[in-house]
Amino acid sequence: MKKRNFMYLFLTFIILFSFNLKSAFAEIGDRNTPYSAWFNYNFTLQEYEWDKPKEVELQLFDMYTGDEANEIVANENMFNSEPADDEEWIVMGFNLKYVSGPEEPLSASDVVNSYNSFYTKSGQKVNPIETASFGDQLDGLSEYDVELYPGAESEVYYGILVKKTVGYPIIRIGMGYDSRADQTIYGWFSTDPDYVEPILSPTNVKVSASTYNSAKLSWTKADDVSGYDIYRSTSSTGTYTKIATTSSTSYTNSSLNTGTTYYYKIKSYKKGTSTQYSDYSKIVSVKPALSTPTSVKATSSSYNSVKTSWSAVSGASGYEVYRSTSSNGTYSRVGTITSTSYTNSSLTTNKTYYYKVKSYRVVSGKKVYGNYSSVVSAKPIPSVPTNFNATKVSSTSSKVSWSSVSGASGYEIYRSTSITGSYSLVKSTTSTSYTNSSLTKKKTYYYKVRTYRTVGSTKVYSGWTSIKSVKL
Repeated sequence: MKKRNFMYLFLTFIILFSFNLKSAFAEIGDRNTPYSAWFNYNFTLQEYEWDKPKEVELQLFDMYTGDEANEIVANENMFNSEPADDEEWIVMGFNLKYVSGPEEPLSASDVVNSYNSFYTKSGQKVNPIETASFGDQLDGLSEYDVELYPGAESEVYYGILVKKTVGYPIIRIGMGYDSRADQTIYGWFSTDPDYVEPILSPTNVKVSASTYNSAKLSWTKADDVSGYDIYRSTSSTGTYTKIATTSSTSYTNSSLNTGTTYYYKIKSYKKGTSTQYSDYSKIVSVKPALSTPTSVKATSSSYNSVKTSWSAVSGASGYEVYRSTSSNGTYSRVGTITSTSYTNSSLTTNKTYYYKVKSYRVVSGKKVYGNYSSVVSAKPIPSVPTNFNATKVSSTSSKVSWSSVSGASGYEIYRSTSITGSYSLVKSTTSTSYTNSSLTKKKTYYYKVRTYRTVGSTKVYSGWTSIKSVKL
C-alpha cells in the first residue's frame, strides 16, 4: 500500500511539473515579421532557464519541394515513404556553426528540431508525418547525426513529410530566456525563398530647435538596417524632399528660416542586391526659434532710472524690453535696441518696476520673436556718491568731499573710530563737502557717505560709499 501511495504521488508530481513547464514557456516574439532563414544570423541559443547560452550561426542554403524533394528522399533511403497526393517532402539544408559557449556538444536538433521547431505562417505547429532517413549523399548530415563543439561548423539536412497545405514552414528557435517574465524569447525564421524581411521604421523620433536656424532630429536605432533617409516639408501634408542620408541615429538640419515650421519623417533602408526601405516613421515638426535671453538683471542706475542687461542671443537682430509695475500685471514695451542693455528713464524714485526681454530676428522684412525672459525687478534710488575722499585739515579736523549726485536732496556723513565699529551720523548737508572739527589729536577716524532724495515725507537713500580714513 505504501509503495502504491508513493507511485501515485510521484506521477502526480510529474503531471503537475509537465503542466507548469507548458505554462511557463509560452512563446513570445513577432511571427508576423520573421527573419529570413536564407541570411546568415548570429544569435544566442537558449530555450530554458537551465540551458547554458550558446552563440550560434545558422543559414538556410538549400531547399527542395515537390518532385525534386521526393526524388532526393527516395534515393537517400528506399524505405522513406512515398507521399500521398496531398502530401510532399520538404528537404532543407542549413549551415550550422557553434561559434562559442560551454565546452559541450551541440546537437543540430537542439537548434532546429523536426518535431518541435516548424510552424505554419498562421502559427500552427507542424507535426511531420515522417522524417527522412539519409543514407546516401546526405549520410551523416541529419539533425541527430551532427554534433558540434565550440568553433566547429557543418552542413545539416532536414527532411520532413507534411501536408501540402503547410507551404514554406516558419522555424521557431529559442533565443534567450526572460527570467522576470518566466518566458522563452523566440525568434522566427521564414524558409520562403521569396520572402523579404520587412525593414523596421525608426521609432521614438524626436525633433527640437537647436538654434535660431537649425533643428536636431533623433531616433531609436532600428535592427539590422544600413542607414536612414531623412525627408522634410514645410507642410504636414505637403511634398516631402529627401534632405539627408545617415547611418547615425541623429541629424542636425541647418540653414533653416527662423519662425518657419518644418515637418520631418524618416525611412530606414537596408542594402543588398537591391536596397530595401521601411515605411516612413511618424511625422514630427519643429519651428526654429531664437533662444530666450539669459543672465537678465535689473539695477538702479539713478534716482529715476533702471538699467536692464542680458546675454547676447545668437542670430538676434535686436531686443525688445517690456515693463510693468506688477510682476503679474500688463507689460508695455519701453525699448527696442540692438545692444544687450537698456536704461529706462523718467521713473518714480523708490517705486518697484518689473522687466522682461525678448529677442527678435528680422526674416523677410518681418520680426520673428523668441520667448520672453524671466522677470526681474528694481527700484530707482539715488546713486552712490563718487570720488569720495577724506583728508587731514589740521591736528583736530578733517575734510570729506564727493561729487554731486543727480537728483539728490542731500547727503549724510557718518563717522566711526573703528573701521568695523558703530558709525554715527555727524552731518546731513546739501553740500558736496564737510569739515569735521574738534577731533582728538593723533586719532584715526573713519568716514562713509550716502545720498538721499526726499519723496513726500520719506527719505530714499542710496548705498554707501567705500570707507575712507584720516589719521590726525
